[in-house]
Amino acid sequence: MRPSLVPRGRRSLVAACVVPLTGCAVLDGRSPFDSSNVSYADVDDALPAVQDALDDADLPVDVSLYTGASNCEGACDLGVGVSLLPTEDAEGPDLHPDALAAVLVVVLPEVSGMPVYVGTGVTDDGAGLDLEPAARALGLDEGPFSVSIGELRLPKDELDTALDLAAARLDR
Repeated sequence: MRPSLVPRGRRSLVAACVVPLTGCAVLDGRSPFDSSNVSYADVDDALPAVQDALDDADLPVDVSLYTGASNCEGACDLGVGVSLLPTEDAEGPDLHPDALAAVLVVVLPEVSGMPVYVGTGVTDDGAGLDLEPAARALGLDEGPFSVSIGELRLPKDELDTALDLAAARLDR
């Protein structure tokens, strides 16, 4: 029998610390580092309603969904992710603010209790969209919202504010 590197008295302490962390990942699908209480299953449950709303909308960009997260090295803050791609007839790399507003007006009413991440993808031919000017035009580039590396983060407590800003843009 090989001796343990952890002294006998500390083994139970190590087990007490490890089991809850790994248990949450195994039992409900959350990252052991997540503090938002949103599981991967919660996001998976939210995606069909969002997809149905997107399917019924006539949007000026192509949209796909993913499980968004802010940082899985710390608290993941899982949520619904929306990836925007240019259509074949897109005129340039900048996402038009009205296009972002139209997507938000469709998506945000379908999501609650979790953040929304809006990112830009790249098509097979390498085309992509610049999200930052559109976010700035809607007022979504400053706290509590954030734009970082091609992704707009809308905190769960600010979805109504983001929806109001998007609707106001479309109503002008």
